[in-house]
Amino acid sequence: MIDRGRSADPRAERVRARLREAAFAMAHERPVDEITVGDLVARAQVSRQVFYRHFRDRDDAVNLAFTQAFADATARCHADPRTRITDLFAFAAEHRKMYRNIVPSTVTQHVVRMFRAALLPPCEQIATQGMAVVSTIAPLSVDAVTRFLVGGLMEVLRSWMEDPDASDLAGRVQAALDTIDALLGISFSATPDRKDP
Repeated sequence: MIDRGRSADPRAERVRARLREAAFAMAHERPVDEITVGDLVARAQVSRQVFYRHFRDRDDAVNLAFTQAFADATARCHADPRTRITDLFAFAAEHRKMYRNIVPSTVTQHVVRMFRAALLPPCEQIATQGMAVVSTIAPLSVDAVTRFLVGGLMEVLRSWMEDPDASDLAGRVQAALDTIDALLGISFSATPDRKDP
């Protein structure tokens, strides 16, 4: 069986990186379902045989390319929960064409799972902070509130991805976070990145 994992050989890693870069670039240029393995190998200037040493298929290459870029971006997110959330959505806005080009490919579910996983920790922090208010209203767990927050923020992403004319992702996220703050009685006015009106 062919090992498509990471290789200790630096040359193999360079080839794999070129293929990921080709997949990531092409996902910004046209719908993923229109990209072929032939397109990827031509862009990366490698053979099909080399491609299949590293990836199962086109979707595997695009998934791993997105995974690497997303991991690099989220590795820098160590601020307060609100800033971490806005940074995640800033990444989505920066790669708007790619996000739109993955719909409705099979890559969509992978991207959604990764985004959801990245939202969980900051939403859990926000839910924990808001439990003083929530617990007076309903007997909900932090986990239930966290899942509610993640679901709402994922809906912000979904509606933006599906709307070809939407250009206001930052505004949508800001409105969602302001609503969360108001509902949970949280004040982020002391957050340095936040400018109150």
